[in-house]
Amino acid sequence: MNASTGRGRLVAAFLAGAALLVAGCSTSNASAGSTSPGTTQASPAAAAPAPTPTPIAALPTCKSGVLSVLLKHAGAAHGGTASYRIVFMDLADVPCKLDGFPGVSFYGKKLAQIGSAAVRNQSSPEKPVEVVPEGTVIAMIQVVNASRYPSACRQTTVRGILVQPPGLTNSVQLPFSGLACANRRYHLLTVNAVVQGPPTENED
Repeated sequence: MNASTGRGRLVAAFLAGAALLVAGCSTSNASAGSTSPGTTQASPAAAAPAPTPTPIAALPTCKSGVLSVLLKHAGAAHGGTASYRIVFMDLADVPCKLDGFPGVSFYGKKLAQIGSAAVRNQSSPEKPVEVVPEGTVIAMIQVVNASRYPSACRQTTVRGILVQPPGLTNSVQLPFSGLACANRRYHLLTVNAVVQGPPTENED
């Protein structure tokens, strides 16, 4: 072998090795910076839309078994008339509605009604009211002192007040002591339509 032939083979071998090195680097860099076919980058999840509140008119009427009913004094008597509020609380886990006037009357022995039932206050607006879980609605009542009326009223001691929630048939017995007129010509009770109450009724 002569010197020129040896040098030629060395140069060819060197150039072939350099070409392989460059090809390997190019392949590595291309793999690192590319995305394999069919692979897509994850996009941020879209926020879920807020639920649409149910219209009050579409809510179910509150059921007797999930209503707590209380009678609470609403202040000092004026002109022989005392004010009270009937408090309805929803004990269920879902909202319901009450609409209009509760039925209210005095009762005595054996739950017999005494006197006339409450007269509706027609100036009180009547509309459906939502009762949220553990929320309240109230209906105001006014009670006239029976002693203001003549003997023809036939004053009679009562044992309590019967309340029939709006839209329901069952009545609730609430304690109340006082006098009523057995003569139904004399009206001692006036009731307002239900309105929204405070979130939680904790007053005495």
